[in-house]
Parts: sequence; C-alpha cells; structure tokens
Amino acid sequence: MAALTPTLVVSLDASAGTKKLKIFTVTPSSESDAVALATHFSSIDKAFAFISAGMDAALSAVQPTHSDTTVTLAQKGEDGEDATNWTSASITLIVIGEDAGV
Repeated sequence: MAALTPTLVVSLDASAGTKKLKIFTVTPSSESDAVALATHFSSIDKAFAFISAGMDAALSAVQPTHSDTTVTLAQKGEDGEDATNWTSASITLIVIGEDAGV
C-alpha cells in the first residue's frame, strides 16, 4: 500500500455550516493506496472516486473506502483482480466531510 499525496482541485461549501465538498487528483501506484486527508477534513462522510486517465484492461475500476480522515483506494483490473498497471493513471477523488478549521 502506498501513501498518495492529493492535489486539491476545488473546495466547495456543502452546507451553511462547516461541511465541504472537495475534489482532489491523485496518481495511483499500487493495487491499494491510502490518501491521508487530515489537513483537509476533521471527519469524512462520503468518498467517491473514478479513473480520469490511464484506464485499460489492467486498471479499469477504483473502489474507495474511508476511515477517520483517510481514504483507501483499491484499484481493480478488467478481470476483477488487483490492478497491475498504473502507467499514466490519474484518479479523481471527491470527498464530502467536516472541515472544522483544520
């Protein structure tokens, strides 16, 4: 598992309070990568991800899960097995959560 560095693309208010919707890009490097977002969120409600570049038979799906302020991205190939190629790949990560001034 690799620890990925996210690049913030946009931050939007998701409510009148401290809820935010933030969009990041990350470059995957293994079949399971972690994205630490503690500097962007105090808690995460939901994470969505899609492959925005480099999709092929060896990398055709991404499955996000989250715990606390870390999102784990599991990449899969066309056969449903772990992905094996990340050449020129990019993932767009959309996260909704609490940004209480972190």
